[in-house]
Amino acid sequence: MENLLLKTNPRADVHHGFTNIYGDTVDDLVRQGIRNIVQEGRPIKSRAGDATQAYGVNYVLNNPRNRVHSLRNGAKKYFCRELIAYFSGSLKAESGLANASKFWMTLMDKDGNVNSNYGYYVFYEPVEKYGNQYNWIVSMLTANQDSRRAIININQNYHKSDTKDFPCTIGMQFFIRENHLYCETISRSTDVITGLPYDMGFFSFIHELIYSDLVSRGCNQLKLGSTIMKTTFTQIYDHTMSKAKDAIDGRGESEVMPLILSASETLDDIYKGSAKTDIMKWIYDNAE
Repeated sequence: MENLLLKTNPRADVHHGFTNIYGDTVDDLVRQGIRNIVQEGRPIKSRAGDATQAYGVNYVLNNPRNRVHSLRNGAKKYFCRELIAYFSGSLKAESGLANASKFWMTLMDKDGNVNSNYGYYVFYEPVEKYGNQYNWIVSMLTANQDSRRAIININQNYHKSDTKDFPCTIGMQFFIRENHLYCETISRSTDVITGLPYDMGFFSFIHELIYSDLVSRGCNQLKLGSTIMKTTFTQIYDHTMSKAKDAIDGRGESEVMPLILSASETLDDIYKGSAKTDIMKWIYDNAE
């Protein structure tokens, strides 16, 4: 693992037992996350295999629009396919996340379902009077910009079973501070190789979508704040250590997705499975 300790220490500061890692891009966060785990992590044994794990890390993406992972071959295609699966909201592995990776077929239950389609909880899980949790967020922050109720629940009581797919993300919270919209997610565990870049990509997309929605509803002076993933455990599995080395050495070309110019039109694309907006065209084109 020593060969991953390249040149500089991670840009991190330790405070009250938590490590804050800041990056202008997802790739920045992945590189620094790898170095932090190698330097500060401890060996563990888990259901998913042996790993090196660090504790109490906050990954802070300064610019939520810099969400495209480019350090590994095929990362952009996988990310776009995962987004499309999230937009479908399907908990059926075969018609949802397995279209991004067949790995998801190994996690499905006897009914063919998985629990980690985060799009289901954002867009499709019913919420009385509001329709879904996305609408709940927009309603709370439109009614009161100081609201502390703008929360999306992901890992829920009904997930407490002997499932192979226990959602890593507990929930998302949105809040406005000093006229900036922030998104914070709470995660029990984050794999820095196969989880962090794609989860941060989805969360920052939802962050920008809600930001665009609030601006269209009259919050004209609102600015887009950072997207933050607060994770209790963050790890590199032994079987993906070579991928961590590839990510450290990777020199991918950074790419920025088109802006979400219209929240309502983007939502229409999401619910209809269409690609009329520039950002959805980009996602579908790069999923091929």
